[in-house]
Amino acid sequence: QVQKVMPNDSFYFSIVRDPATLGESSFSYFRAAAPAFRNSPSLDAFLAHPTLFYRPGIRGNHYARNLQWFDFGLPDDPKDPREIRESLEKLDRTFSLVLLAENFDESLVLLREALCWPEESVDTFAHNSRPHPKESRGVSSSQAERLRAWNRLDWELYSHLNRTFWRRAESFGIARLRREVRRLRERRESLARRCLRGGGPVPAKAIPDGRLRPFQPPGGGNILGFSVRAGLEPEERERCVRMATPELQYKDLLDRRQFGGKNDSKGG
Repeated sequence: QVQKVMPNDSFYFSIVRDPATLGESSFSYFRAAAPAFRNSPSLDAFLAHPTLFYRPGIRGNHYARNLQWFDFGLPDDPKDPREIRESLEKLDRTFSLVLLAENFDESLVLLREALCWPEESVDTFAHNSRPHPKESRGVSSSQAERLRAWNRLDWELYSHLNRTFWRRAESFGIARLRREVRRLRERRESLARRCLRGGGPVPAKAIPDGRLRPFQPPGGGNILGFSVRAGLEPEERERCVRMATPELQYKDLLDRRQFGGKNDSKGG
């Protein structure tokens, strides 16, 4: 549908994530929205017997299985391997570039190069992170295996696009890519020191400006955000605030620029 209103030479790009880590994150973030997750006492309990909790077609349960396949609008639960292959080939024809969440900095470099942007155009702070205790090891190998099996279509999608991504990276030049990633991270660290109180992400309750507090999903994990340092010059403060603004509030900013109106995602 988007292609119907966009010019023929539009550049389409998206992003994918390993369904192992995405599945764990979704279980936390969408716990209140997905009945399949809400009715399960824990991630391990869900993975042990997912069909006890999951019912297709129930509102919100699209978050619980093959979420990326759903988001790309691909055919619902194809059984024929040929149909899966054709769906992936169609994605290749539609999207000029698909980023990898696990290699986000490398992805930003390739995106910048594809769009002929200057280096500083992809300087960013990472939003929507969660605090991880030092003793936490993330997803276990057993959980990862089960999450990929449960999200089989997402694993097919991710594996295919991962291979496509690294072929593009090799064409760009791996050594060149590493150099640009290093410069990107150096610029980010410098900006964090100049812009942010504490030099990095903090809990939402520690952010005095409500406009910069990230959305906290009901029943989900705590989402970190950024607090901007006081005493910055106006021009530098504007840049720092934009980089620290969560996606919902940034969407409202863009809406106001395009359509006018009030901010619908104000912090408390």
